[in-house]
Amino acid sequence: MTTAIAEKKENKEQTREQTVLSRDPSQTLGFPSLKRMQQEFNDLWCKFFTETPALWNAERADSRWAFDVEDTADAYLIKAEAPGFEPEEFQVDLRGDQLVMRAKHSEEKKEKGGESFTATEFYHAMTIPKYVDVTRIEATYQHSVLAVSLPKTEEGKGRKITVKG
Repeated sequence: MTTAIAEKKENKEQTREQTVLSRDPSQTLGFPSLKRMQQEFNDLWCKFFTETPALWNAERADSRWAFDVEDTADAYLIKAEAPGFEPEEFQVDLRGDQLVMRAKHSEEKKEKGGESFTATEFYHAMTIPKYVDVTRIEATYQHSVLAVSLPKTEEGKGRKITVKG
């Protein structure tokens, strides 16, 4: 009977040693592997920026600024969907080679049960191309679309090169 117990102990020890040897090499002393920790951190980071925390206004999650940039012969045209704003709620600035576009709208409501406050804000900065005539940049807001025109300089318009055969 003593030999049977000793054999079972040896089998358990061999199984434990085999398990330790078959683990991920970066997993030691029972700590999670570095790869797993990195994946968990990445998941947490993504959730922080994509899921709406309970304390934030639910409308904020849908407040993404959709852009369309078109390169025409004479200008770069930037169109941004921004519903629910008035033209005076936009601020378009040129800071060095950065075009900074902002829109901010806030509303305060007083009802019988109390007060509520909502705010919507868009912000986007982008580097403008090298050959833009910064003195002629224009911005308009119509039908919920902010349109910014970045006229090209003569050098930026380029020239057509004929292909000979």
